[in-house]
Amino acid sequence: MKLELADEVITRAEISSRELRLALATQLYAEHRIDHDDACLLAGVAPGVLNRELAERDISIIRYPKITQNRKNKAS
Repeated sequence: MKLELADEVITRAEISSRELRLALATQLYAEHRIDHDDACLLAGVAPGVLNRELAERDISIIRYPKITQNRKNKAS
């Protein structure tokens, strides 16, 4: 998939493509939308690099299952 972004916005944000991929990967990981391996693949970095970035952003490297409505109902 190719994603097109407005160059002027990227220039104003002063962000490189590597930083942008890493930001997207960490955000999707934090939202439990992708796993650690996919986050590394998306960001194009080794697991240790992703782990350091997650730690800097105060995002837990240890993943707990996301609580779904179904699990909430069973707990009640």
